[in-house]
Amino acid sequence: MNMQYEIAKMVTNNQIPDEEIDKELALLSQEEWNEQCALLDKMMKEHVESCKDKPADEVMLQDLSYAGAANNVSETTMWIAYLKWMDVEYTVPDKM
Repeated sequence: MNMQYEIAKMVTNNQIPDEEIDKELALLSQEEWNEQCALLDKMMKEHVESCKDKPADEVMLQDLSYAGAANNVSETTMWIAYLKWMDVEYTVPDKM
């Protein structure tokens, strides 16, 4: 079980199979993903800042859905690609 996939599915409320995520991630080269994720990052930052009447998570999910559709992938796959682009890992903090 890939925990990053499971978290992304939970965040995007999508139960896409892991195999489908892997297929979608393979549709673009790393260079193409980098370009798309940079565009997504810029779009989300602008939209979250300008859409004060909506919760930030709602705005981000809309942007993920839009970017995913533009790249023929699910919003879940777009989220995973974006997190990888940001080099973010989910970790459990050490107990003090």
